[in-house]
Amino acid sequence: MKLLTLILLFASAVQANAPADSLSLQYCYTQANQNYPTAENIELQQKITELNLKIADTGYYPNVELGGKASYQSEVTDFSIPGGGGPPAVSKDQYEASFKVTQNIFNGGAVGIRKELERAKGEQQIHSSEIELHQVRKQVDQVYFGILLSQQQQKVNALLIEDLEERIKTVRSQVENGVLLPSQQHILQAELIKAHQDSATIASNVDAGYQVLSELIGEEISPDMNLSLPSPRVNYQSMQPRRPEYELFQSTEKTLEKQMDLAYTKKLPSISAFGTGAFGRPGLNFLNDDFHEYYIVGLQLRWNLTDLWNSDTEMQALKVQQQKVDQNRKAFTRQLQASLDRIEQRIASIRENIERDREIITLREQIVKESASQLENGVVTATEYVTELTQANRARLSLFINRVQLAEAQIEYATTLGVPIE
Repeated sequence: MKLLTLILLFASAVQANAPADSLSLQYCYTQANQNYPTAENIELQQKITELNLKIADTGYYPNVELGGKASYQSEVTDFSIPGGGGPPAVSKDQYEASFKVTQNIFNGGAVGIRKELERAKGEQQIHSSEIELHQVRKQVDQVYFGILLSQQQQKVNALLIEDLEERIKTVRSQVENGVLLPSQQHILQAELIKAHQDSATIASNVDAGYQVLSELIGEEISPDMNLSLPSPRVNYQSMQPRRPEYELFQSTEKTLEKQMDLAYTKKLPSISAFGTGAFGRPGLNFLNDDFHEYYIVGLQLRWNLTDLWNSDTEMQALKVQQQKVDQNRKAFTRQLQASLDRIEQRIASIRENIERDREIITLREQIVKESASQLENGVVTATEYVTELTQANRARLSLFINRVQLAEAQIEYATTLGVPIE
């Protein structure tokens, strides 16, 4: 029972509070959200939205146009009277420098709607980036728990190597005394070599896992850094989903609503005031051929009948897009619930397996103890002993793996829900 006690102590230590030099899963989430390239897109999109709002805000300002022209025409209106007399002829070369100011008075609130539309579009892009970061969180989960599982295999394999080395010492003494054949020692030595090979392979997998995790969180992590096994203390099954996809659906619907509002403004006329000031010749009075100032002010009404006709069609198309968004939300919800149901069943199954593992380990440890005694007395062969030892080792490994997989499944449930871990 000594070995079983060590196993249980080790398993408890893994789930205890992390030491100061350990790395938590929550820390990995935080670093990934800060350092992953997609995270910077959120800040960039906020700047883009601010710039687009400034551009849309100029719709409230007067529109100023500067213009100028110089022309020469081959003939002009002749006001001369036969026999002489009459007003002077208009010059064939004409010049004008002008500026025109147009101030919108009414356009159905299109400028304000465009600003709200830009905000909604910016939210869409931000939520799209958050969805990408959520996928990164899934990758962090996979790599993090992959490392933990490999480390569990390392621990169990180390116990196997220690047991084989001790057993080889005992068998070597029996061989030297002629009690056992040398082949029994060779079998154990071959199994020890294989265990060392497995140890090297597992170590390589752990190193590779740390490299991938470093890339995901944007921070160099040494393989010497311990990873703490999360031990969730809340019932995630009682929480509501907080996935960024739902926020994207909502912002998409808001964007479509603002587009519909903007389409409706096309049904309304636009009214604006304008004023034009100019200097040149001839002016508004073409009989005055001197350079002089002149101006014109007024109101103008614009009502595009083509836009009026197309507005209803555009709004109908946007309503169809809203229906598509609603269907996509329902489909996503159904898939999400199916995933959560699958994880719940997996959690229940793992918990049952953990209880069975404890019972199996107790029985296997007793069998190995008896087999070791029989090996020393020559009742069983080294092959038979290795078989029993391997079965006990698999039982220990199964317990360790199930403990990690239980935490992994609980975290997967939280990640699938989109809620923070606690």
